[in-house]
Amino acid sequence: MTLSTAPAPHLVTERAPNGLALTATSLDTVPLLQARLAVRLPLGTPADLAASDVVAACWSQHSATARLEQAGGIASVNRRRDWLLLGLHATADLQPLLADTLAELVHADFTTATVDRAVAVVTQQATVAASQPAVHATRRMWSEYYGQLPPAVDPAPDPELTGHTTPSDVTAAFARFVTPHRAHLAIVGAADTTQALTRFTTALSGWRAGVPDDRPALPAPLPSPRIDTSHRPGQEQTQIRLVAPAPPREDITDFAAHQVAATVLGGSFASRINTVLRERHGLAYRCRAATDYVDADVVVIEVDVHTRHAARAMGLLMELTDEFSTAGPNEEEVRAAAGFITGAYTINSGSQSGRASLLTAAATQDLPPSALIDVPRAIAALTVADVAAAAAYYRPDRFGGVVCGDATGFPGRWHPRPGHPAPSSEG
Repeated sequence: MTLSTAPAPHLVTERAPNGLALTATSLDTVPLLQARLAVRLPLGTPADLAASDVVAACWSQHSATARLEQAGGIASVNRRRDWLLLGLHATADLQPLLADTLAELVHADFTTATVDRAVAVVTQQATVAASQPAVHATRRMWSEYYGQLPPAVDPAPDPELTGHTTPSDVTAAFARFVTPHRAHLAIVGAADTTQALTRFTTALSGWRAGVPDDRPALPAPLPSPRIDTSHRPGQEQTQIRLVAPAPPREDITDFAAHQVAATVLGGSFASRINTVLRERHGLAYRCRAATDYVDADVVVIEVDVHTRHAARAMGLLMELTDEFSTAGPNEEEVRAAAGFITGAYTINSGSQSGRASLLTAAATQDLPPSALIDVPRAIAALTVADVAAAAAYYRPDRFGGVVCGDATGFPGRWHPRPGHPAPSSEG
């Protein structure tokens, strides 16, 4: 397959003596500089999850963050899965302030007042999240996949646990969580890469690992996951959430093939799931298949339908995944999907925010920074057979998950056989 790609960005990487991984790349399209820090969290318990969101909220309210914003910079903090993500950006002449702000934040002490405000904010957000049908469905999906709900995949912390988080809890969590040996820093923008790496490495040289704490591994997926029903009386919209293991990733080619296969199945408006469920049958106003990563690559299918269409949608999904895993994609589908993904990489690599986001995404998927270059090249070299081999892992009997809505008339369990969406009332 021949695809045109933009010139590969130049990346400079190094690992600091304290274990921090750094990547710098110069892009002077605008006179700005961005620093994106990603720290992997050792989330072993629901209390760890609550504490991590409080830490993120405390960072947002810290005096160093306020000082940067008063100088015209921007700070953003959030948690995604078991990653704490901190983004700082400002005009390039404020590079010393960016480095000093980051250094102050990784050494932060939080006052009782700051923690109390953060706890109040996160508790309110967690309470709202707990009421959302999509959050409930996502939790049930992962529970069916793993046989339990690991904190690392829970979309939001428990409001009660969050509300009882104390300043001492936050201090202990910060010491465990915010350590350089599990951190990646991307520096992107109008700056000399060598000079930027030196400045940030020097600013962060005093950042040392705190309490030793290995990151717990997620449990192994169940060998025979189930697709169950979750009854939500009166809920007219049904959320279908399904997840299956992706092909084992031996190298970047496997990752690229998985990306293309998921895009053919449900990653664009021209994909099979969208074409069949949305366009041909008018069943779903939102449907997609996408890759994800939680200690290993997975594919996730999300379909939102009116409850009266849920059984039909499930039947079509089982037929689609069965056909796709058996026959694979055709050459036109592979070419279109590969072009779509390559175009996204090219567009994102051409902007500072996009390139910084790609570097952060690589870190959170256990890919090297060179994934910005390696993935498009691997996609361009894929054959239809490569993508068909990845698609073979999307068999309907490998998906676990939930059909969540007013389940009056639904089965308790959905058998993954094409044309037989609801033969069982067990579960």
